[in-house]
Amino acid sequence: MFKDVSAVIFDIDGTLMDSISRIVECIRISCSEIGASVPSSEDSKSVIGLSLGQAIASILPGRSEDEISKAVDVYRNTYIRMEKDDPVKLFDDAFGVMEELKNRGYKIGIATGKSRKGYDRVMGYAPIARFIDVSSTGDEVRSKPDQQMLNRLSDELLIPPKGCLMVGDSSLDISMGVNAHTHTAGVLTGVHDRETLMNAGADAVVNTLTELLDLLPDRSEKR
Repeated sequence: MFKDVSAVIFDIDGTLMDSISRIVECIRISCSEIGASVPSSEDSKSVIGLSLGQAIASILPGRSEDEISKAVDVYRNTYIRMEKDDPVKLFDDAFGVMEELKNRGYKIGIATGKSRKGYDRVMGYAPIARFIDVSSTGDEVRSKPDQQMLNRLSDELLIPPKGCLMVGDSSLDISMGVNAHTHTAGVLTGVHDRETLMNAGADAVVNTLTELLDLLPDRSEKR
């Protein structure tokens, strides 16, 4: 049990939202549109969590800056169009878990590879914005697994890293938490399996967000 935690910081894609297949599809389309080899689903998943530009550059080694820029534009435009037609859904338990954590006295943060514009679009249709105290996005800081994103959130919350729990579905999320000296919990709803998350340094791995509640005691009486 994470008894000394007072803030829970979530990744979005694959952690709060069932968006991995959408991201993979957009990566593959962006590569195809510039005439590059279309990466496998597994290779596409491996870059999820990086900032968009870094993700596309990683999936297109040896390509020119102009080609990478074009692929980024294709990805962004394709994702926005799909999002408008069919918004990505939260996992069924995401809303309830965040609501319960707020009721238990926790601060809640978001650490996402999305851009600030992408984050704002999500908050425009996903009903969780009311629970979020702080957020940091991939275009504002160095990309995961660098610790800068979590350091910024820790500073804004006035809570030391050891009082924060980073929750994510990817080894990038876990490694970022390890680098920032936060607690870490992996969730098996997105990119990586239990072994990969544990090898990255996760303190705990849960099947779903709901299982997190068993690890986080009620702090409301301490406020």
